[in-house]
Amino acid sequence: MEDVTVIIQGRLLPECYEFWIKTYKDCPVILSTWVDTEIDFKNLPENFTVLLSPYPFDFGAQNLNLQLISTLTALKRVQTKYVIKLRGDEYYSNLQYIRNSILVEPHKIHTSPIFFRAWEYAEYHISDHIIAGTLENMLVMFGETKYNFDTGKVNISKWKVDGKFHKWVTTHAPEERITKSYLNAKEPFRFEKVDGRIIMMEHFNILDIELLHPYKIKANLFRKEWTSGFIPERNFSISKIEQLFADDPYKRNDEK
Repeated sequence: MEDVTVIIQGRLLPECYEFWIKTYKDCPVILSTWVDTEIDFKNLPENFTVLLSPYPFDFGAQNLNLQLISTLTALKRVQTKYVIKLRGDEYYSNLQYIRNSILVEPHKIHTSPIFFRAWEYAEYHISDHIIAGTLENMLVMFGETKYNFDTGKVNISKWKVDGKFHKWVTTHAPEERITKSYLNAKEPFRFEKVDGRIIMMEHFNILDIELLHPYKIKANLFRKEWTSGFIPERNFSISKIEQLFADDPYKRNDEK
């Protein structure tokens, strides 16, 4: 795993930090958090780097700007070809599986199925709980999103009722703004001109959450967490990128 840097960004939970320092020993790890962290880093392993940033004036809707700043601060220090970005209040195992997924499809961004929304529910809504890929693509994704956040671009989305367009609204979902910023940068002549599901399939992959167990998943917006048994479809998420085209995207194959 020497060719992969793990970025752990945002607010750090002590139990997650303890998990990481015991588990992530075979790759560079960057902890990118905030100046008011209460974590004691005195026993930090040699493969770990800590970056402390001051808070911005504008956190952004659902703390989007916090994610962008802490991620970009870390990305600028990465010296490996590949990157796996995680959240500071979660943890996952078997990062080798994520690395292997990147090696198989290096042109894609690899994400978790955690709240990766169906197209019928929300267009251009990947998951931001895990985001992994080449350093080049990760810099494009977060650099473009930060630029668009600062300039107020790519911040509208379709509000749907029963799968049909209702009206345009200002989106507060960081995942949508990240997705649209990235695809607009990668596909400027196709984005919003061809079926967005086709472009998403070309540029994204969804990881198998069960291969990343043991894990700790948090949904702060819904005040829920999982340490096992996260089933995407029962949480309005899709497990495979092909479900963007499904007529009943939240129906599992083992359900009648």
